[in-house]
Amino acid sequence: MTRNQDDILQASSNPQRTSKKLPRILLFDIDGTLIRAVRRPQYRGLINDMLTEIFGTCGRIREVDFGGRTDLSIYREALECEGITMELIHEKMPVVEIRMVKILESLAATGEVFKLCRGVREMLDSMHEDERFFLSLLTGNVEKLAEAKLRVVDIHHYFHGRGAFGSDAENRDHLPEIAAQRIREHFQQPIEPEHFVIIGDTPRDISCARYFGAKVIAVATGAHSIEELNSYKPDAVLQDLSDTEALLKLLQVI
Repeated sequence: MTRNQDDILQASSNPQRTSKKLPRILLFDIDGTLIRAVRRPQYRGLINDMLTEIFGTCGRIREVDFGGRTDLSIYREALECEGITMELIHEKMPVVEIRMVKILESLAATGEVFKLCRGVREMLDSMHEDERFFLSLLTGNVEKLAEAKLRVVDIHHYFHGRGAFGSDAENRDHLPEIAAQRIREHFQQPIEPEHFVIIGDTPRDISCARYFGAKVIAVATGAHSIEELNSYKPDAVLQDLSDTEALLKLLQVI
């Protein structure tokens, strides 16, 4: 059953459904969930220029919906109309990653690029040292860019393990298994899918969680409303991540 924030605050105090030996694994999306862009048009324009320099074209990048997509799938949709193959995109990805990080660092040197979503730092402060939870990432960003974004807003140190990134697979539905395998190796023991909770702001976050078998909490801090997210039947929907107590109660009952 999908719960909204009012339901969560009334949730029962059932014992937390996690292993005594393992913390609950929380996999956070980045864009729209933890941070939001402040200078989106300028940032996107520089990415378009970068793609043109590397591939000779930025294709239809201006028409592509980025929401919940992996960077690999965004580049395929943008560039395949110009005859750019996925093989070439994979070949050029190390260069693309380096250039994207440089773009972000150059923008950050001249002003704010991203803002934290409401309550995120307070939530992370509360949860990252809580032994009941292990905080990691599941994002469509390529790995080096994901790290750079978190460093720009000074929250990279809250996350552990390697998680999964948009440079690992084109299809976001395949990212949870990649993250899970890395985290299993980290703990050196098996971890069942239902022990993972994916937290994100788009229908694609919900879809990838369901594909893997994880629990999923949607947050309405991106482009989708609570009503829209509810229609995809996540385990719960929150307006944002500002109420840490509500989130902790919710993690006890899903």
